[in-house]
This record gives sequence, structure tokens and C-alpha cells, in this order.
Amino acid sequence: MNAAKENLWKAFRGLVVVWIIGMAIGETLIAWGVDNWPILGSIQAHITADATTYLMWQAVAIYVLVGGTIVYSAVRFRASSMSDNEAPVYQKRTWAPFIVTWLALAIAINLANTIYPGMVGLEQIWGIQLDAKNPLVIDVTAQQWKWTFSYPKQGVTDVSELVVPEGRTIDFVLRTKDVMHDFWVPAWGEKKDVIPNEVRHLFITPTVLGTTATNPMIRVQCSLICGNGHPLMRAPVKVVTAANFKTWVANNSF
Repeated sequence: MNAAKENLWKAFRGLVVVWIIGMAIGETLIAWGVDNWPILGSIQAHITADATTYLMWQAVAIYVLVGGTIVYSAVRFRASSMSDNEAPVYQKRTWAPFIVTWLALAIAINLANTIYPGMVGLEQIWGIQLDAKNPLVIDVTAQQWKWTFSYPKQGVTDVSELVVPEGRTIDFVLRTKDVMHDFWVPAWGEKKDVIPNEVRHLFITPTVLGTTATNPMIRVQCSLICGNGHPLMRAPVKVVTAANFKTWVANNSF
């Protein structure tokens, strides 16, 4: 093997070492972050968290590869690090194989991500919606800068606190009286824009008992800037047992 090829192989081996070390650090941080999610309080939150984690693993691998190549090349081939005799000899070559390889790899990764977590995750979320038997319907009304909730089948209207039973799929029927808002409970993962002159639906299945007082992630929060009072456009939430929900309905229905 001539000197030029030997230098290139040394560079390649060094880059592999940098990539492995960077991957180990990055993936360890991701694993720590996943173990410390604030709260996953619904089935939908677990689905979206799994998708996010999967894509983060990929992102770290690509980021470390690209960033590691830049840093390693800047250090390994800096002008003062080798003599003229040691410097690798470059020759004119076509870039076509390199371009075709990376295009094929990028297309393959994007197609794979479209299938999973894309289509698979959406099928899981839509499956919950389609398979829901007797979902709890809650009318949600947004307006600057407050939320009100009504339970039409239970006879509870215009309450300012959202109370839901654990383990039951809920059909949130979203409307706004003025501008565009966004209905979001951080612990439940998903959110939905509330658009003027439209009725929109968001299906959530809470799985963790709790209240806003015990965990601030369990709260209704507008996540779309809607005016001066936007930061304060929130509402308390309680996730209770089915028995406690029946008691609450009995005490608040007309």
C-alpha cells in the first residue's frame, strides 16, 4: 500500500474511533433523557415518545458522523500537523459514486422513517380513535384568554376545570369563539389547533392519575400565541378514577 492510501486509511480509522466515542456519549445522554421524561400520561403520549426517541437515535448518529468528520479533519489535516512528505496526495476523481451512495442512503432512511414511526404510529393513534367504544365527549371552547368545558351527555356545562376519568378514551370537540388557539395538555403528548369556524376533534386516553396541583404537566395550555394574555391561557386538570368521576358528575350536573 502506497503512502497516500496508508494516510487515508489512518484518517478513516481515526474517524471511526471519533464516531464510536461520539455515539457512545450521545446515545447515553438520550437514554438518560428518555428515562427522565417529565410524564407520559396517556397512550398517545407513549406512542409519540417512542417515535421521538427513535428519531433522536438516528439524529445523534448522523450528527456525530458529520460533526465528527469536520472536527477530525480540521485537527488531523491541519497545516502544522505533518510535513510535506507526510501530507496525503490527492488526485482528481469523479464524485458520482459518492453522490449516488449518499442519495440512496438518504432516500432509504426517509422511506424507512415514513413507514416507522410515521405510518405505524399514525395507525396506532387512529386505531385508538376508531376502536373507542362509547368515548367520553367533552366540548372545549377557547376564547381570549380562557377555556371552558361542557359534558353534554352528563349534563355538565361551562366549567373551568377539566375533569376526566383514567383509562377511558375522550373525544375532545374543539371550538373557538375568536382567534386561533391550540389545545394542549403536555402530559398527554398530542395537541390540536382550534381554528375559527371549524369543529375539530382530539382523542386522548389518559393513563395516569393526577392533578395540576401535583404535576404542572397535567394542565390545559394554549400553545399558539393568541394575544397579550396567551401565557396565562391555561386551565386546571384532574385525572380521576371512574368512580370519582361519577361522583364529580353527580355533584356538578344540572
